[in-house]
Amino acid sequence: MNNYGTYIVKKAGDAIFSIFLISVAVFLLVHLMPGDPVRAMLGYEADEAAVQAARETLHLNDPLIKQYFIWAGNFLKGDFGQSLVLKTDIFQTIATRIPVSLSITLPAFVISTVIGIVVGTISATHRGSFADQSLTVFVTAFGGVPDFWIGIMLMFIFSVKLGILPAMGYVSPWEDMGGYLKHAALPVLVLTITSFAWIGRQMRTCMLDVLNQDYIRTARANGLPASLVHYKHGMRNTLIPVVTLLVLQVRSLVGGSLLIKQVFSIAGMGRLIYTSVASNDYLTIQALTMIIAVFVIACNLLLDLSYGFMDPRIRARGKRS
Repeated sequence: MNNYGTYIVKKAGDAIFSIFLISVAVFLLVHLMPGDPVRAMLGYEADEAAVQAARETLHLNDPLIKQYFIWAGNFLKGDFGQSLVLKTDIFQTIATRIPVSLSITLPAFVISTVIGIVVGTISATHRGSFADQSLTVFVTAFGGVPDFWIGIMLMFIFSVKLGILPAMGYVSPWEDMGGYLKHAALPVLVLTITSFAWIGRQMRTCMLDVLNQDYIRTARANGLPASLVHYKHGMRNTLIPVVTLLVLQVRSLVGGSLLIKQVFSIAGMGRLIYTSVASNDYLTIQALTMIIAVFVIACNLLLDLSYGFMDPRIRARGKRS
């Protein structure tokens, strides 16, 4: 097996082992909760017969190891059980909430990434200029303001004062694209503002570091145009650490922003997480945690494999480790 094949096997093994450890931790979550989790879900005044029936249904009277394998086997089959609080199938509930969250978070992620890279690059390549100082102040200001406050202010301006955008609610793009664009405009704008400020700041820092490298100075000394030096040689190498930082935020694509979903009253994954935690619905909490964890680990695995494909030094280090 060549170096890259060994690298793939090692990284895939690490990912599977990480998922296993997370599954054990998530499973033990219910057993670490104070008190009886069934009574916490059904209420402490619930009938004893109903409590015992729920315990039998959830296999809580079985040995701990047997409970884990039953739960893990059901999860692998896509059987997350039924929410004892919402009285609905957990898989179906999550399947209906994920598209809602993605329709808000995915456009915001793409737009903020593009704007953040452009803003960070302009600031770095024009360091010390009026444009750099203005953009730095703008990025720093919005990066430190809570997203819920920005959402409330935008609702006040565009919904209350101007009356051009709805303040709350959600419309699926598959049902009415026009209604979706109107209802999604404010939450997407809020997520874009808060995300691009962070991305732009990181991009500027990484770009400044790259522009001070010896090969950049050599390219300038050879008379290459500034635009070629900045955008071909500089930006391409700057994007590697920036993409790494972006991958750390992919959990928000599925998990969504809890504060934004609450402010704009959008029934996405963020609200489902909040409802599940508030009502002690541990079955739903377990399913949500595992789905987000698997999604994040899968994205990290793809990122590691792409790094190993692009840079032989990385897969060589991975093989030695």
